Amino acid sequence: MTAAMTPGKMRGLDTLATDEGVFAILAIDHRDSLRVVLPGEAADADIVQFKLDLLSGVGSIASGAMLEPEFSIPQAVQAGAISGNTGFFAALEAQGYLSDPWAGPTTMMPGWDLTDAKRMQASGAKLLLPFHPDRTEHAAEQVEVCRHTAARCAELDIPLLVEPVAFGMEGPDRRRIVVESVRQLTDTGLDVLKLEFPGDPDDPSGWADACAEVTATATKPWVLLSSGVTFDAYEQQLEAAFAAGCSGFTGGRAIWREAAVAELADRPAAIADLVVPRMHRLRELAVGSARPWRSV
Repeated sequence: MTAAMTPGKMRGLDTLATDEGVFAILAIDHRDSLRVVLPGEAADADIVQFKLDLLSGVGSIASGAMLEPEFSIPQAVQAGAISGNTGFFAALEAQGYLSDPWAGPTTMMPGWDLTDAKRMQASGAKLLLPFHPDRTEHAAEQVEVCRHTAARCAELDIPLLVEPVAFGMEGPDRRRIVVESVRQLTDTGLDVLKLEFPGDPDDPSGWADACAEVTATATKPWVLLSSGVTFDAYEQQLEAAFAAGCSGFTGGRAIWREAAVAELADRPAAIADLVVPRMHRLRELAVGSARPWRSV
């Protein structure tokens, strides 16, 4: 796989990975979903401040971050909240999909495109795709969105991470849905897959096989998102995923939920006492057992 990847894309992924070549990414590219979590009626400035607080407290532990241009990329750079040595994925998709994920194909953020991300020196681009293989017409549209975006990323020599999300999967059907989504998307030109956990949360006995099937189907590295589960559940899922060939994590609410819901005065303690130790723990787990992306 790495032989076919350009040096520019390889360099981008290296800046997002640890020295061991695994991903320990702090995911804070949330927008609409974050506004309803923060205390009170969160204004734009409140969202920005939360992201700056997280980056300042945790950014040096993460191998990279997942950001967006509305509330974090320019603000974090200007404030010095993200180190010049820390890479970041730049989100591309427009908001609004949560009201009806299946209304149509994914659209891009107004006033922001891959050229802007490249100009901001993003290490990679990230595209979230509502995707369910049983919705065949919608899935076909999303595959084309992915192909088009990947082709544009190739022109600009920037790696693309794609995040297919099925929304509301039932436990027993998770493996089939995730694996089939991987099968349809893995050869569209993307470089990394960010996936929901393929195992039934109520049946850990099948986790190893489910994760192994994802690895066998994917032709590119994959990382595991947290899907809003508890931290303990996410850690257990990561252990199973890493043992089966997953190349790291992009963790969001499972890592920083308590800091988001805390009152402003209590936020520093929540970050220091909960979020920082969690990031340390998951990074150590990834370094110790995840599969380096260059070996895929």
